[in-house]
This record gives sequence, structure tokens and C-alpha cells, in this order.
Amino acid sequence: MGDNRFTRLRRTMTTPGWRRSLLLRRTAALVLLAAAAVTALRSAGTEAPQVVVFVRDVAAGRTVSTDDVELRAVPPEFIPAGALTSAEEVDGRVVVAAAGAGEVATVSRFLGATLTAELVSASTAQRSGEPANMVPLKLAEPEILPLLHHGDTVTIVTHAGETGEPEVVAAGGRVVLATMEDETSGSGAPGTVLVALPESDARAVAAAALSTPLAVVLTGERATGGVDTTPTVG
Repeated sequence: MGDNRFTRLRRTMTTPGWRRSLLLRRTAALVLLAAAAVTALRSAGTEAPQVVVFVRDVAAGRTVSTDDVELRAVPPEFIPAGALTSAEEVDGRVVVAAAGAGEVATVSRFLGATLTAELVSASTAQRSGEPANMVPLKLAEPEILPLLHHGDTVTIVTHAGETGEPEVVAAGGRVVLATMEDETSGSGAPGTVLVALPESDARAVAAAALSTPLAVVLTGERATGGVDTTPTVG
């Protein structure tokens, strides 16, 4: 009986005609069905990793709470570098740029040492290898604060004595956060711009702010259309 079935099957496979075509189509369909079943089982058994996602829009300079975020399963291919995996990691931290609902929260979105180091190391003015510092400034013309964006490259200037000639205090500063005066901002520094600089430049700027008004000049790619014109101090 078994030999007869094998013989008929072999005859069908070796004889051109509609029977062989039908058998081949059915065999191919079974193979595809089996492959789909295996893929589905593997997908069901592998859970997408959970990351922190904003559940509402959050303005720059606001302090985030656990009510502003939640954990969501996100396919690995859509998870950005530095994604946070615990809501407690963002609780009480300040966002440096506006975040939208549904956006994955990353470490570079918040104030911190990692963000400061990234900004300063990316600056063309940082050649000394010094540690990065952040310095808050109250500008002589705070009206320009809304025009400053996170990541902008700026030169910090003042005027020289009685002549009023411009004097560069530090070049290649990177804007971390610019906030207008707002009691609800939660930034702790209303009406200020927070600038990342190498340590020695940050100290020079802080010292200058004690005795003279300061202003910033936008010098990075946003001001020049992609050409870096940051001056060198010294």
C-alpha cells in the first residue's frame, strides 16, 4: 500500500500536467503557512522592550514628573540611543527642549552632565580637553531669550571700559536652556540663559557677569546657514 502511494506520487511529480502543478502549489502553500506560523510564535514569545514616553506636551524649562510620562512597549528599531527605561529617571528633571506627546524620553533631553559634555565636546571652540561646566546668565537684553534655541552656538560679549568697544568674553558657548521669567517654569533660574562652556571659559563668564552687562551673539550654523564662524579667544 505504501509503495503504491509512493509510486503514484513519484509518477505525478515526474509527469507534466495539471496534477503536478496542483501538487506543487499545495506544497508551496503548506511551506509558507508553516513559516508564517513559526514567525508568529517567535514574535509572540518576544516582548518589545519598554521605554519612557511623554504622555503630554512638555515645554522647555519645565520640571517633569512621573505624571508626564509612562512606560510603553516600543519595537527595538524605533528606540533612539539613550532612551530611558524608568519613569523615576525623569522625575524632577528639567527638559531643555520642548517634548511632544508620544516622544521617547532620552538622557540628552534633560539637564545633566551627559548633555553638557555632549554640547561642549561638539563645539569647535573646545580644544583644551577641559571638563564642561554650565553657567547661568542674566542678559542685558532679556528680550532676545525667546530667539535662542537649545544647542545654539553663541559668543558672549561685553563692552570694554569707557570706550564701549565690544570685548569677547568667551566663544563657542552652547545654549542649554533659555527661559523667560516665569514662576511656573520650574527651572530655578527665571529669565536666564544657561550656557555650556569649557571650565575656564565658564569661570571667566561668571566673573564678568559680576561687574558688567553681558550679551550673546549667535554664531553657529543656525546664524550662518551651515558655516561655522565661531571666533577664537586669546
